[in-house]
Amino acid sequence: MGLRLTGTLRRALAGAAHVLVVACGLYLGLAIHYWIPWPSAARQIGSIAFPVLIWALWFVPGRWRRRRRVVAGAGVVLLFAAFVTKEPAPQDWIALQAHNPTAQIDGDMVTIHHFRDALHRPGAAAVPRWTTATFDLRHLTSADLIIQPFGQMKALAHVMLSFNFTDGRHVVVSIEARQAKGGSFDALAGFFRRDPIYPEIGTERDLIWARLARTPPDEVQIYPVHADPAAVRLYFERLLAFINRIDARPIFYSTLRESCMTTLMNLAPESFAAVPWHDVRRWIPGYALSLFQQIGLVDNGLDPEEMARRHGVREGIRSPEAFPSDAAWSAYLRAEIRMGSLVPRP
Repeated sequence: MGLRLTGTLRRALAGAAHVLVVACGLYLGLAIHYWIPWPSAARQIGSIAFPVLIWALWFVPGRWRRRRRVVAGAGVVLLFAAFVTKEPAPQDWIALQAHNPTAQIDGDMVTIHHFRDALHRPGAAAVPRWTTATFDLRHLTSADLIIQPFGQMKALAHVMLSFNFTDGRHVVVSIEARQAKGGSFDALAGFFRRDPIYPEIGTERDLIWARLARTPPDEVQIYPVHADPAAVRLYFERLLAFINRIDARPIFYSTLRESCMTTLMNLAPESFAAVPWHDVRRWIPGYALSLFQQIGLVDNGLDPEEMARRHGVREGIRSPEAFPSDAAWSAYLRAEIRMGSLVPRP
């Protein structure tokens, strides 16, 4: 009986090892494709050749099988060790992400360096503008949840926060994947430590209008957040501290751990948004509205679909260039949403 159990256990362990080798080969093959800074053709070849080689060493019967498996295991361990210890490297970043924002807090006053206020015109390249902006935290009154849906798939969206001050100014915080020139965002790359995380912080006439100025324009939904001003201030201060940490030591954007949604959830004060880790909505930006409704941060008097229809805009918004200030354009945008004349088409 003991021998039979030992044999069963041995076969179970062998089966688990086989599955692990297959999984590691697939994952590291994709990691080579997204991670190693080789020319595109070399990465494509390497992403196929590595798992095939590992699987051949492990599974093909014949001479020196044990030694070959040691070599395969060592190859997996070495590549995985290099992969997990990789640090983000400086690159030639796109113009809109060329500078790291930083924040200097002195009591109630906060000064944001490399505060973005880019100019966006439909059909033309964006014109980056970087400023230094000072805000009085005593005048921080509220925040808005901003959702940018992607297509018809409910789970796909981008989430931002806009912090509102009594003088009409707003500070938008958007957690992005930093892009090198010639690159583009790829959600799958977020599993393979390709792009550093980039906290964009700027005006609404930059970060919101950038979506509406596209051809065709994206939809943007704006929801007032119901939270105590003290909690909003603590949240804002945590985000500013995060921005400074990223400037001091960059980290990778992670689709699961550090993304537009999860970073905002990770930094939220417990009194603001206590969301258990097992609630799948904290990981999926497209469900941010229903999550915020359930925890009482956004009005829950209507179902999410009707809320999105009433609080969304896509077409018909006038350019910020027609207004004397960012605050004036933000006031106009919210007035149009309240009037309900610019709801997105179904």
